[in-house]
Amino acid sequence: MKNDILVRLVAARAYSQPPTSGKSAAASQAAAPKPVSGDVPGLSSKCVHSKTGPIGPGASRDGDYKVPEYYCYDKNSYFEAEIEMLKFRLPQPSSKQ
Repeated sequence: MKNDILVRLVAARAYSQPPTSGKSAAASQAAAPKPVSGDVPGLSSKCVHSKTGPIGPGASRDGDYKVPEYYCYDKNSYFEAEIEMLKFRLPQPSSKQ
């Protein structure tokens, strides 16, 4: 279910990276696993929307409500983060040996 949502979101969003060769996204994911990189950057501005003005009702770093990051996400932020982190995930182990 989650993969179906991700596939639809990637297909609908213009900023996702197209495959470098003529292969489809599913075929390129099924290819040999890439070496794991320990250098994982943080989430981009596609996921977390930094605001310079007022954040939300009563939210500030020095106020009573100290979690202003709650107001920096929208309804697609989770899926954007999934797409960005997909290239850093390890492949699921197989029981076939």
